Amino acid sequence: MAEEQEIVYGQGIPKVIDPRIPLFQEVVEDIKYKSQLLARETKLSSGVLSTVTMGFAIGFVIAIVMMLGPFFVFSGGL
Repeated sequence: MAEEQEIVYGQGIPKVIDPRIPLFQEVVEDIKYKSQLLARETKLSSGVLSTVTMGFAIGFVIAIVMMLGPFFVFSGGL
């Protein structure tokens, strides 16, 4: 039969190891920086993609006007 060990109380208080707070703060700051960078990039690409068709149309019209404008000014029309 297995021997039972007697549980002894009052032998002292177990020590708790202090957490290394600077290490945790460094990790938290790194995560915060990366998440802000990702959010910034996502907002930028979303803004660019939402206005790409309008920008293309405006650019196309300006290019046509710049190409045909001199014909109307110097020769009186097509």
